[in-house]
Amino acid sequence: MSCTNIRKKIDDTRYEVTVLGIDQEGTWYHLDDEVKDYASDNWLNNAKEVKEIFDFLRSFDVIFPVLHGMYGEDGTIQGLFEMAGVPYVGCRVNDSANAMDKVITKKLIDAAGIKQVPSLYVKKRFDDEFVIVNDDTTEEKDIVKKVMDTFGVPCFIKASRSGSSVGCYKVNKEEDILPKLKEAGQYDRKILIEKSINATELECAVLGNDDIISSRVGQILPHGEFYTFESKYEDEESATCIPARVDQSIQDTIRKEAVRAFKAIDGHGLARCDFFLDKDTGDLYLNELNTLPGFTNISMYPQLMEDFGISQEELINRLIALALER
Repeated sequence: MSCTNIRKKIDDTRYEVTVLGIDQEGTWYHLDDEVKDYASDNWLNNAKEVKEIFDFLRSFDVIFPVLHGMYGEDGTIQGLFEMAGVPYVGCRVNDSANAMDKVITKKLIDAAGIKQVPSLYVKKRFDDEFVIVNDDTTEEKDIVKKVMDTFGVPCFIKASRSGSSVGCYKVNKEEDILPKLKEAGQYDRKILIEKSINATELECAVLGNDDIISSRVGQILPHGEFYTFESKYEDEESATCIPARVDQSIQDTIRKEAVRAFKAIDGHGLARCDFFLDKDTGDLYLNELNTLPGFTNISMYPQLMEDFGISQEELINRLIALALER
């Protein structure tokens, strides 16, 4: 859906565009220009398989990766582009990998002095046993006791390196902690358990390499208990509000903290920075940075930039220019 939207908005008078797709088996394809909806079942109609991927990539001036989640925004494909010596849109290998890993992000953001929701790091060992990993790297096996002693339930269990809220669960009962932990363990061996707070979800878009700009703040109004994959991409009853319905002073703080967080991961190009505003205490927490945010017509990142005065067409131009600048 993101790729379809970007392809519609890109300026064909300015760029010669080739669209590549990768199927579930990892085969690369040069897609037919007649296909207009890459989210449809016919996206591979008349596509041509790419055999020499590395050489093919090196034939381009710049690449715009539109791949969410693992292998797309975790530094993996960015490493391929680096090896091919081709400029590409968005964060580089290390920043992408760090931002994708919620556990690592926590450590970097903590070092920058930015407030975050209390959490615990759980590792799934190669013998399939789950253990808490403390800040001093010591391990504890009694996960349920540690969670209950630290912040209790409700809490959130999140696969550390999975995008779009995949492998994310809200746990309301103590007896559900281990079952949900095992479900998250199907997506990643690193798992984050976070305290659940009664929060307003707020987002800010950042853009730039050296001189970073930040948008006004948007507010998520999810249809459901929290902002799931379905809420983001499929549920038409979920809504966004720009500007957010919070005090201007809070918005000003978020815009500054978003830039600081982006710099803390050594970000380049773009990111969407997500925050929680605790409705009970007024505390503001950074939730995460998304270095390849959704780019559908209803996605928050392009909406925030449009509100800032940058159309989607111009945003694409700027992102490509930032890639070539680097």
